[in-house]
Amino acid sequence: MKTTLSALMLATTVVVAPTLAGATGTHEGGHYNFGEPGKAEKVTQTIKVEAVEADGEMKFLHQPLNIKKGDVVKFVVTNKGAMPHEFSVGDSPSQRAHALMMEKMPDMEHENDKTAVTLQPGETKELIWAFTKPIKGSLEFACQMPGHYQAGMVSKTKLID
Repeated sequence: MKTTLSALMLATTVVVAPTLAGATGTHEGGHYNFGEPGKAEKVTQTIKVEAVEADGEMKFLHQPLNIKKGDVVKFVVTNKGAMPHEFSVGDSPSQRAHALMMEKMPDMEHENDKTAVTLQPGETKELIWAFTKPIKGSLEFACQMPGHYQAGMVSKTKLID
């Protein structure tokens, strides 16, 4: 019985730990690798973003990005497309990890995720992010709806030091 219980606990750890690591790979206990949720009173710039489907492509449209370390950015995101989209903030490693996790759990929702907003067609939402930490790779804004990231619905830029 003791051996069976130990084996069950080990199997659970092997299966659940990577899932949780993937689910929290961008943050652990509210600590994010690429910044932190921002406060409205600290916003240094506002960037309007449109999620669109045009010419067979899904993409984000926005002004040229000029984000510096220390900026607190309010993203005002409007879904101009015909299908639901998501706008998530992260660095290259966190967005790639998130995309892989979404392939395994395509029904996962992000309603309480401080790094993302999910938008139905015609909907507008805001996300405020403080870029307080160095970015690994590029800063990426991505749609993590199943297949959208892989189809190229990602915008990349470098954080200016």
